Amino acid sequence: MKNWILRTVAGAAGLGTLAALYAWYGERTRVQLDHFTVSISKPGLPRGGLTILHISDLHFRTTDRMQAAKLARLQQLLAGEHYDLVALTGDLIHDSAGFAAALAFIDTLQPRLAAFSVPGNHDYCESSLWGIFDARADGAPAPQPDGASLVTALERARGALGKFKEFGRKLLANERVHLPIYYHDMPAMNRELEVHRVQPLVNRSTRLEGDGLDLWVAGVDDLWEGQPDLGAALAAVPEDALLLMLAHNPDAWLEPCMERADLVLSGHVHGGQIRLPLLGAIHTQGTHLTRRHPAGWFRRGQSRMFVSRGVGESLPLRFGVLPQAALIRLIPAK
Repeated sequence: MKNWILRTVAGAAGLGTLAALYAWYGERTRVQLDHFTVSISKPGLPRGGLTILHISDLHFRTTDRMQAAKLARLQQLLAGEHYDLVALTGDLIHDSAGFAAALAFIDTLQPRLAAFSVPGNHDYCESSLWGIFDARADGAPAPQPDGASLVTALERARGALGKFKEFGRKLLANERVHLPIYYHDMPAMNRELEVHRVQPLVNRSTRLEGDGLDLWVAGVDDLWEGQPDLGAALAAVPEDALLLMLAHNPDAWLEPCMERADLVLSGHVHGGQIRLPLLGAIHTQGTHLTRRHPAGWFRRGQSRMFVSRGVGESLPLRFGVLPQAALIRLIPAK
């Protein structure tokens, strides 16, 4: 009996180790480029349609062998593809040191018309389990708020234990899990994106016209770290206009005015990153996404939303959720 228990425990430990290794190495570089076609009944599309390359949640780090392999795979998939627009829906970087790599990747993209972006929560700040210990991921102490007092090592340890318990509770309850440890200079990042031919749409819109195209593209700030203002984002957009909406967090779709958008592109949830048989995603980061449907297509009235599984990860694990970029072709309804 005792030997049977030991063999069972050893077998379970072995399977757990294999599953962890697979989640670390097995899926993270297996990027898929999915193709979708959406029929739009509203006027404003050219006769031949419009193709959007949607990329979300790249989570660029400064140097990462897995990241390099993943990007090589994505660039191979994109070779020979033609697209009119690029839509980057947030979490372009995971840490500030990854911004240079992000810009280098952006320079390889070749949209026929334009590229747009909206910020995600990780673009505003670094966030990781190191935040429990009030330290940056590189081991440096996290910047303290103005007026913060020094605490004893014992108090910090007690605080870290409390944060860790709260982290676990929120994870299991599918509530927001967020541990900011270092804030970035978002205005400077947006200015640099413009230099690299990407137009940040932070609570604002722009119009694309010509050759049969009459499309408004709007973007809203991140729901967690930004100051989202859908009213400002849509202020200039006529009620009956053909509208593409970019929003990092799919919870933005819960706002009634989002129904004005013919297509909403979002990310943030990474498809859950870890999806277990029968149970589904262990954490969706969204209030209306279910564990069994944490990414993909959603519809409300005439409005459609596509939530990408993303290319990168916050925690470096994927299980049952392959990384994803998408080419979405909008065509006029017959």
